[in-house]
Amino acid sequence: MDYFGIPAWAYISATAVFFSFLTSYISRKTGIKQKTELIQKTMKDYQKEMGEALKKDDKKKVEELKVREPEVMKMMNEMMFLPFKNMIFVIPLFIGFMWVLDIYFHGFLIGLPIALHLNGEELLGLNILKTSHYGPRGFFILSSIVSGMVIEQLYSKVFNKK
Repeated sequence: MDYFGIPAWAYISATAVFFSFLTSYISRKTGIKQKTELIQKTMKDYQKEMGEALKKDDKKKVEELKVREPEVMKMMNEMMFLPFKNMIFVIPLFIGFMWVLDIYFHGFLIGLPIALHLNGEELLGLNILKTSHYGPRGFFILSSIVSGMVIEQLYSKVFNKK
């Protein structure tokens, strides 16, 4: 299946890369990424202080830190639910992309040397090193996962040099 001499898998991969860029951009613009990183840093600092105070047997410092514990736990709970706020934007986009892929790439099928379907034989059975076939949705999802990981790594290496 080709469009203008370009294979369908290339269009689907490019769409997945675009989707990954878009969701990454949304995540950064909504501030969820930054807030998560701030909470992680705060929790790491708190745990480090607590560890040092316990190691030194500094009861006064431990008591001061225990007063802050409810605040840290509240931040941890908030961090667990932050990714769901992104889903308000990402899920409708994802559904839209799936709909468009079904329309334009109906009948597309590609065989890949990795089996990641959620069934008892492949992913859940840890039998992933075999050829498996994917339609446009499955290939888009796999391509989005890979491109999303690459985009995040590149972003962290290029823009977060601290």
